[in-house]
Amino acid sequence: MTASRSGGARGSVACMGAGPAGLLAATQIKKARPDWDVVVHERSPENVTYGYGVVFSDTAVRTIEFMTPSLGAVLASQVTWDDVEIRAHGRRFRSAGHGYVALSRHRLLSELAGQARAAGVDLRYESPVELDALRDRHDLVVAADGARSRTRTALATELGARVGHGTSRFAWLGTTAAFDAMTFIFEETEAGPVVAHGYPHGDGVSTFVVEVPRGSGGAREDTERDLGHWSRVFAAHLDGRPLQAKDPRWAHFPTVRLDRCVHENVVLIGDAAHTAHYSVGSGTRMALEDAFLLGQALGRDDSLATALAEYQRRRMPGVRELRAAGERSMRWFERAPEHLAGPAPRFAVHLLSRASLLPLERIAADAPALVAEAAGLSAEEAPSSAEVLARPLEVAGTRLPGRLVRERVPAVPGAGGRAGEAAYDCDVVAAGDAPDAGAAPGAAPLLVVDLGPCPRDPAEAEAGARAFAATLRAAGRRAGRAVAVRTGFAGAAEAATARLRVLRAAGLCDLADLAAPSDGTSDPEAVLDALETADAVRTALGVPVMLSGFRARPDQIATHVLAGRIDAWRVSGAE
Repeated sequence: MTASRSGGARGSVACMGAGPAGLLAATQIKKARPDWDVVVHERSPENVTYGYGVVFSDTAVRTIEFMTPSLGAVLASQVTWDDVEIRAHGRRFRSAGHGYVALSRHRLLSELAGQARAAGVDLRYESPVELDALRDRHDLVVAADGARSRTRTALATELGARVGHGTSRFAWLGTTAAFDAMTFIFEETEAGPVVAHGYPHGDGVSTFVVEVPRGSGGAREDTERDLGHWSRVFAAHLDGRPLQAKDPRWAHFPTVRLDRCVHENVVLIGDAAHTAHYSVGSGTRMALEDAFLLGQALGRDDSLATALAEYQRRRMPGVRELRAAGERSMRWFERAPEHLAGPAPRFAVHLLSRASLLPLERIAADAPALVAEAAGLSAEEAPSSAEVLARPLEVAGTRLPGRLVRERVPAVPGAGGRAGEAAYDCDVVAAGDAPDAGAAPGAAPLLVVDLGPCPRDPAEAEAGARAFAATLRAAGRRAGRAVAVRTGFAGAAEAATARLRVLRAAGLCDLADLAAPSDGTSDPEAVLDALETADAVRTALGVPVMLSGFRARPDQIATHVLAGRIDAWRVSGAE
């Protein structure tokens, strides 16, 4: 490495925080550079933890086994399960084939602390430290000081830090009641629905996170801190056991984003650098991966600056997908009261598909009875994707022959593949042409009026929609035809909703068609964003919704049709 601040070649590293990220980072760095001095400073006493269980997916376990075999061996002896269970409307639905391992946070930290000591790391508990002092004394400072990181606050400008907060409030609780699955519980209170996330982790205790979505009950501080109250709310799921709390604080979940995780000789890892909502169980996995990859980078390059730059270049893109999935899942639970309005089986499919493009056949393989019931079938044999997409759609008295739609006008060359025989035609007219378009013989059952891009300002969008309403009325509703209104919405979802609301209220929008910025958009995050927006529009306006210009596989589209996020999908390509 380059010369240390003391002028010699020996390196000096300080880690702030003895959580999973800090402990493993210290261990990996010491193993990579045995001659370096590595110290961990932790404000809290040793063996004091404020959480309950830590859960890993089977994919995460395989990664951990590679990164730190000794921890992998510990996980092999912990509690495991395969199922997700959803409890809502007095019903219970199970989905198999997921694969989880969990252990107590105390057990995890004890194992990681033992590894660190065995590697020669100096662990100092009850040792509060200041960033500036560490930066002056050490060649490298690893800030693993958690979601409320003081380091991130001190370097917010340099790191491009942005910290938001979810709208739900939650508390991390425990119970001696037994769970044998990742369990999502939805209960009604006088003030609205509340949610619990329960799972086993050994030691005779289960984790039980209580979440109060925006607008639901328990907002008063005295109610939130009343464990007896929540024990009564969830009594049917706790076998008469009380809830307990190591830390009774309620909070809004912090969403952390950085443009950079390195500044000079400081690197942020774990929750200090990024967070993943507890509903996806990836936060600790990401922290451990940070620590391992940082140790690898420092072991590969003698130049500290080069190693840190390489770590940042490789790691920053790697966390985006899991962070985005976590935020998407967080928003889903915040809107849980809206989703609960639908039938229980469809609600369960909606939950399982909240943050991914899962193919319907995958869900059906894990929960065939659930998918069959969500499709309105009495048999346990789940319908295929093709059968779901072939189901007719009733729109304003018009029976559309299926869920895949294609324009009569050929798509842009190269924008996408052929739609397949399941798709049927629709007619598309520009907004200004709508009054003059006659009902030609053999016209398609669906007329799409394209309004084009939407202004970003909701007030401007509403005003334009009111002005256009008079023009659209002149066209009238064609006999035997449903009228869809297409609008762009990229970067203007709120404004697009306002635009459609005006036309819907005027009786001029039978179906909302949300269009991609460019035909053939296939980026999974863009598709998931569009599905989330479509779901919000469908709920807010009570109107069927179609997505246009986005590309996904039919089995992925079928999942979200069955879940009730969308009603139709305009496929790319001409037949």
